[in-house]
Amino acid sequence: MSGTGFGVGERPIDFLAHHQRRGEAGAREDFEQMLVSLVSAVTGQEAALVRANPGDWGIDVLVGDLNGSVEIWQSKYFIKEFGESQKKQVRESFDSAMRHAAQEGHTVTRWVLCIPCAMDARTLKWWHGWRARLRAEHQVEIELWDENGLRSRLDLPQSVTVRRAYYDPYRPVQGEDPPPVVVADHVITAPAADWRGGAEVRVGDACYLLHDELVQDVSKDHAWVWREATADQIEPAAVRVRLRQVAVLRETPGAEAARRAMRVQAELLTALAGARGLPRLLAVHENGAGITTASALGAGPTWRAAFGPGLVPLDRVTVADVLAAAARLCEALAELHRHGHAHRMVGPDTVVMTGRDHEPALRDIGLVAWPPRPGEGPDGCRAPEQARVGVRGRAPGTHTDVHQLAALVYHTVSGHPPMPGGSPPIRATVPWFPAALDELLAQALDVDPARRPRRIAVLGAALSRARREVSRGGHA
Repeated sequence: MSGTGFGVGERPIDFLAHHQRRGEAGAREDFEQMLVSLVSAVTGQEAALVRANPGDWGIDVLVGDLNGSVEIWQSKYFIKEFGESQKKQVRESFDSAMRHAAQEGHTVTRWVLCIPCAMDARTLKWWHGWRARLRAEHQVEIELWDENGLRSRLDLPQSVTVRRAYYDPYRPVQGEDPPPVVVADHVITAPAADWRGGAEVRVGDACYLLHDELVQDVSKDHAWVWREATADQIEPAAVRVRLRQVAVLRETPGAEAARRAMRVQAELLTALAGARGLPRLLAVHENGAGITTASALGAGPTWRAAFGPGLVPLDRVTVADVLAAAARLCEALAELHRHGHAHRMVGPDTVVMTGRDHEPALRDIGLVAWPPRPGEGPDGCRAPEQARVGVRGRAPGTHTDVHQLAALVYHTVSGHPPMPGGSPPIRATVPWFPAALDELLAQALDVDPARRPRRIAVLGAALSRARREVSRGGHA
């Protein structure tokens, strides 16, 4: 494959995709998110996006240890031009990176400017001269990943998933892959409509490119299929979405109940209107073949990618971030509860940390309106009543969300999951953890829903108080 940015059967990369998908306000952030993934893919090392709080130490994307040596990628979404104003921004960014390195005690070994445009001859001459002077002064390797450099790296085999996720998708090469999946107006057959990563799915007037790690289950009576996946809407406009679908193979009461649950979810998403931390409905496609919903999905890592859970307790700074994010997540769940519904799928893979400030958001609407089933819920956060559906007085409900969020916080902070028969306090492994929140989390994890906090707002308030305590460095 050449460095032209596209090969046989592929569309050329258009860096305007970031603007088309996220608008003028979000394009820069979307470009940065892509860059994190690209740097990880190309270098084979874990790259991190550094958020401003309030400053970013002159770092957009980081590889390395801020207690030692680091490599920095500076993202500048210059899509139209590179003039004097852009030169000034580049100089200021480099100066900021060097100044903070001196102040904070880390060493910058490599600094890479990333821009989705090409420089004209005069600007390129300026760049070569400026780079030579700064290399000699700071003993730092300085590189340019411009429009052509980015395309050549996105062409690499290890970058294929980055390209598929952010840009015009690969087109099937004749004879190698099947044509895009089409959901017919009246009939659907399971083999022809199977979803798979990298495939294009056309539903109504919209076309979606499916990501990997999708879900596809057939009902026990083989009357309907449940599917869900993250995707990029290609037509009519570019946007990241979460797709959920009930595809009906045979008309049965079970198939109709599944279709009815999807309608309720669509109506609820419409009423919620994208309230903070909750999905925003973009489209509903319904016909004789079933029903599909598409909701907007903010760019960013999952909770698991941002925080864990890992195998060891977290440090104080990260714990403060976890508690702040969990408190904001309580606000989203409280809004859902006010409408009389429970999510029942809160876990490290169903929460997305969106935007530069990593605001938590629910990936989708969860199990709203779906009848409880034994074993439902995410592994590690599943509430006891979800394992024993049908036990009188212990049906899943809003108290399930309280348990799941408490389990998520407990596991993330302590490094080990809560135990069904009662868990040791977090303070057993994290001595400085606030005692009041530790006690409330134990209550929220109680096997009996009646003994948990009745409102998730109570948990949210306790999380906020504990976050302030941890941030101040106080001890309970």
